[in-house]
Amino acid sequence: MGQPITTNPILIALINMTVVFAVLYGLSLVVRLIQVIDPTQKKRGKKQNLTP
Repeated sequence: MGQPITTNPILIALINMTVVFAVLYGLSLVVRLIQVIDPTQKKRGKKQNLTP
């Protein structure tokens, strides 16, 4: 267990980047889920006109 599996820095960087992007994707799914189930969100029947 004391020996590293790989010492190739490119492979280590690719594994790390894959983990980071997987976590970011997971967080984006959590944010979308919160937007769907948020009970404090106002329900809009019609589009609101912002121009006077």
